[in-house]
Amino acid sequence: MLRSFYPRNITFKRHGQEDWLMVKGEITNSSGKNYNAVVFRIVVFIKSTPIGSAAVTINGFYNGQTRTFEKQIEELGYSKVANEITRCEIYAESAY
Repeated sequence: MLRSFYPRNITFKRHGQEDWLMVKGEITNSSGKNYNAVVFRIVVFIKSTPIGSAAVTINGFYNGQTRTFEKQIEELGYSKVANEITRCEIYAESAY
């Protein structure tokens, strides 16, 4: 399932009202299958250490579609970590 979904254009931004870290991007379904829902796990790292994660659900995710997402990483303050983030991993946890 991992190779069937392709995240891209991942950016980090500050929430409009608070100092929360927001992750924004796109995911393409290249699985050859249509899904009612897919749950993706987003993991944010500083060097090799994971510092936070969140799950995002995309409903009605059809083969060939590219969908945008935006998710708050609840335990992370933007001003504290944004300049130190070195990578972000996104993978499908479940799909049906």
